[in-house]
Amino acid sequence: MDLLIKNAKIVSNGVSQKDIKDIYIENGIIKKIDKNINIENIEIIDAKNNYVLPGFIDIGCKIFENGYESKDNITKISESGAKGGYTTITTSSSAKPIVDNKTVVEYIHSKCKNKSNVNLYPIGNMTKGGEGKEISEIGEMILTGVLAISDGYNTIEDANLLRDIFLYSRMFDISVMTTLIEPKLTKNGTVNDGVMATKLGLVGIPREAEEIEAAKNIILSKYTGAKVHVSYVTTKGTVELIRQAKKEGVSITCSTAPHYFTFTDKQVDNYNTFVKVMPPLREEEDIQAIKEGLKDGTIDIIASGHSPALYEKKATEFEKAEFGISGLDVAFNITNTKLLKENDFSIEDITILMSKNPANVLGLRDKGEIKEGYDADIIIIDKDKEKIIKSKDFLSRAKYSPYEDMTVFGEVLTTIVGGRILYNV
Repeated sequence: MDLLIKNAKIVSNGVSQKDIKDIYIENGIIKKIDKNINIENIEIIDAKNNYVLPGFIDIGCKIFENGYESKDNITKISESGAKGGYTTITTSSSAKPIVDNKTVVEYIHSKCKNKSNVNLYPIGNMTKGGEGKEISEIGEMILTGVLAISDGYNTIEDANLLRDIFLYSRMFDISVMTTLIEPKLTKNGTVNDGVMATKLGLVGIPREAEEIEAAKNIILSKYTGAKVHVSYVTTKGTVELIRQAKKEGVSITCSTAPHYFTFTDKQVDNYNTFVKVMPPLREEEDIQAIKEGLKDGTIDIIASGHSPALYEKKATEFEKAEFGISGLDVAFNITNTKLLKENDFSIEDITILMSKNPANVLGLRDKGEIKEGYDADIIIIDKDKEKIIKSKDFLSRAKYSPYEDMTVFGEVLTTIVGGRILYNV
């Protein structure tokens, strides 16, 4: 599809272009970026001197299909993702069905082709059934189109098995994505192990549960040479471990999500299930460490953290409530507000954290930048527009939010995927 974007203030790969330019898109590819491009008989969208960024790329979004459609399926993820500025989304291997063989990969691809307008790629499970016991058909899944391998929120306790998977992944130059949840220290836990857990009489999850797993992943990455990506860093100690590992040349990257630099475990007071997430919210010193890690490059990616549960699964006793949060619709709003408006981050930083670095980790060579020859996955934003978050307006089926009634800044005006306009205010 051919399209001409006029009057664009382009920001890409951490750089803001000085001049207002036009972007000519031909057959879904960025063909030309220049001043005053004039082409007859073509669809035109006027950016009106607003910021134009590469579309956001999310890693590990929970999607449910094949009997789980009461939660967010491919269609709903596509819709809410486009509204939130996401042009590429990967499925979490904690979602359903479990992606542990090439047949399921083919099934996901066929569903995406028919039901998704955004780019949607599966992440394959490292082990069969995600049970952490036996290596899955990793090679066949990679050849069929998975971008990375992971066991989602399930931790592989067998260090020898994990080491073998790390070694095997090197054959394909693919990222191994892990979540830092030590199962025995986490067992029955629902919140951060701190004052709030004690006050409410809830079983706490200590920060050691994350940091022990971080150390294990760092050591195995160091000695195997595997490309390891750690999902959802939440503690000050983990940030420091990864910072030091990077200084030593370990091939490790990591991500966090907006709720981990926005809320502390104090939000859990009065048994607020809407902030029951895994890993749990931590404390103020952890928020500050995460912001510092994002600023100095220790933390590579801001992911949406979208792992929605239905409202009725949240509006119940705290111990019975499901973990999860709805993030796709508002991840940019929260990031823009908490990092740009309230701290010294820039819109250029956002293009690195939410577009370029995710593309690098997933091996997407033609995405994550606005550049001639790259895929035309582009968003137009107004970074200063003020709005109040109302979960009833979410396109996700999860119509609840810990951000309810929060005043935020930033609005996605237009989302373009492969030259097609998917969302336009």
